[in-house]
Amino acid sequence: MNERSSEVPSELCPELLAPGGLWEALAREAARRGHSAEPMDAVEGFDPAVAACCRRGEARFAVYATNGDEREFRFEISTDSGWPWGAFGSTADLAVVAAILHAWRGGASIDQLRREWPLLAGDPLDAAPPGRVVSTAWRLTLERSPVIRLGDAELAEALYAQPTLRAFFPFPSHGAFSLLSCTADPFHAEVPHVTPAGEGLWNVVTPSSPQIPSRVLGARLSACEAAALVAANVPAGSGPAIEGGWPTSATTA
Repeated sequence: MNERSSEVPSELCPELLAPGGLWEALAREAARRGHSAEPMDAVEGFDPAVAACCRRGEARFAVYATNGDEREFRFEISTDSGWPWGAFGSTADLAVVAAILHAWRGGASIDQLRREWPLLAGDPLDAAPPGRVVSTAWRLTLERSPVIRLGDAELAEALYAQPTLRAFFPFPSHGAFSLLSCTADPFHAEVPHVTPAGEGLWNVVTPSSPQIPSRVLGARLSACEAAALVAANVPAGSGPAIEGGWPTSATTA
């Protein structure tokens, strides 16, 4: 699965079905408010119907409607220097996006925008609506977004292709790929993780604990083989991942 090639979610976002897609929908919202609507550009790698962006000097405002499960307009605002981690937002209301975009185009700083719209956050996962942090992390991972920790693309696709694994928080780090049972520190792992074996192959390793050392379940596997082995070894009763850190009172395996 690659979210970049997503079709317009017609039932969720019917306004995107008109010619021009997302940009024209934003232009109509701007006109309804009496604002001018400057043209927006396509986002590289995305269908123009579901993603659009514009620039203000080095800064960039990008909007995405790539969620096929919920009505969501997700947007990212870089800093004036072009640094991607400026502000992030998510809303079901396209009018809210249009209003923030208008203020940004008018010269409002990120601090000013965050004071006016508390929905804006400094991290893309903090901007995710409650209950959707895990799905947002997966979507950004599959989209190869530069604003999230990324792992091997083929392995990420293979893990996501296993429905059982989508309930866990994707956490690639130092070449390995973990699927965690919570979305923030302190982290907790119940599911086997995948480590690089070289030459595009992977090892599947059980999580360790003070009582039980880790062990290798499979070595030198393809991405699809590794993902299938992880899915086959999800402990009974584990998941879905909770939002936030693992409770310190919880028993760790």
